[in-house]
Amino acid sequence: MFDLYTAATPNGHKISIALEELALPYELHPINLTALEQKRPEFLAMNPNGRIPVLVDRDAGNFAIFESGAILIYLARRPAG
Repeated sequence: MFDLYTAATPNGHKISIALEELALPYELHPINLTALEQKRPEFLAMNPNGRIPVLVDRDAGNFAIFESGAILIYLARRPAG
């Protein structure tokens, strides 16, 4: 199971599309960019760059990965099932 922290931007959409196409379960956590939610300490703890998207893999000890390209590679390389 994954937690996806994202907003309605092209980079944010890439990850939700990939998760849907791979039929992977995830919980969406919308980030309000105009309210600067991506700069709050709890978000910066997951991604010190303060940018969306962030994907947290609950099954891997709450491993947080950020940057859309890195997330897509992570999803493509993870074992099936």
